[in-house]
Amino acid sequence: MRQKRMQLGAALAAMQRIYLDQRFWILFRDVSLGFCKDQAIADLLVFLKLSVSEGRSICPISESVFMELLKQDDDLTRLATAQLIDELSLGVTLIPFDERVRQELCNSFYQLGGARDIYPVHQLVWTKLAYVLGEVHPTKTPFPPKEELAIQKAFSDLMWRIPLVEMIEKIGMPPPIENNWDSVVDDMNEKSRTLHSTLRSYEHAFKIEFEGTLSLFRKEINTLQIEIVKRGYKDFGVGQKHLSMKKRFEAFALSIPTLHINASCHAAVRWDQKRNLSSNDFFDFHHAAAALGYCNVFLTEKPLSVLLGQRHLGLTKYKCPTFWSPSEALNWLRDNSGRTAV
Repeated sequence: MRQKRMQLGAALAAMQRIYLDQRFWILFRDVSLGFCKDQAIADLLVFLKLSVSEGRSICPISESVFMELLKQDDDLTRLATAQLIDELSLGVTLIPFDERVRQELCNSFYQLGGARDIYPVHQLVWTKLAYVLGEVHPTKTPFPPKEELAIQKAFSDLMWRIPLVEMIEKIGMPPPIENNWDSVVDDMNEKSRTLHSTLRSYEHAFKIEFEGTLSLFRKEINTLQIEIVKRGYKDFGVGQKHLSMKKRFEAFALSIPTLHINASCHAAVRWDQKRNLSSNDFFDFHHAAAALGYCNVFLTEKPLSVLLGQRHLGLTKYKCPTFWSPSEALNWLRDNSGRTAV
């Protein structure tokens, strides 16, 4: 599986990766079904289909797109969305949020420890749609280990090729996912208002958000530290000794893009007293982390585009322009259709 993912990541490096959030998938689906007659959206969809068919571009998804697909409560529109995802994504998705963070931590720790010739993280975070929620293989079968391994390989080869539409048709779709986070979000907003006076700056809010989320990966961090020492990488801070603690923190945060972008979004809301966190923000911020971290352009809704463009967040360093207007997105894509970026 690792070899498959590495080969896929290497192939994607030569393609323009265009990330669409759920808003654009739905807009394109409605155009395809004849529900929407907006010419700008239709023209953008035509451009994307042509670019993907010619091998110049791809529109990969993440588990957030998949989970929002399950929220659609109509079989016809859900299947139509899945068909579009198959066509424009070429069956490609990022590995789940938590797995990306673990991979980023691994690469970051080894680099800080002085390791050389390690595979770049952007080559290790891609997989196929069947594994959008993580890798699962047949285990504890009644067969001997050698035969079980052969079964697992055959199973992985099959799942690597299976389209999303076929998955839906074969296994059926579960009931729509309901959002039960309102009480959790209300509690978070209340605590944020209570503690706002303790925040010194946006940077302070970001540090709290980043370190809080990072603490969820304490077990993986401890394991990595032990592993690195065992392999002889003892100078953990190589190349950073001349930097202040603040600069070291900034460099480390940037080396974990999924956490950095997600924490930046949460910190922006926490710092802005006029805005409350909503349950949909969890999906939106995960979209942003996927897009800015590993794609070349992000098509989303206006509020998220505006938030990501705020200068104090510093997210322009990811060089992933964000658009909410279909016509502006199309103009940019036409001007940059031949340009890719790792």
